[in-house]
Amino acid sequence: MEKHRAYTLTCGLLLITIGLFARYNIGRRRFNRRGIGGQQQFPTYGRFILTVIVERGIYFIGTICLWAGVFFLAITGFNHFKF
Repeated sequence: MEKHRAYTLTCGLLLITIGLFARYNIGRRRFNRRGIGGQQQFPTYGRFILTVIVERGIYFIGTICLWAGVFFLAITGFNHFKF
């Protein structure tokens, strides 16, 4: 039982770290693309479309990783405290 708990705790923390890292990097990239007026600036329309699609996908995956990490930590907590 302890071995299972160690795996879920490790996986949960790893997933949360991956999710936060992905969301932080995308936010930083969006911030660095902002101009004086506050709008994101792209060199071409094609680059805009590709960047937005890829960033939304990675942001979504990061969010899923965060929720999965919280779920694993909740499972670990429920198994540890045994009501």
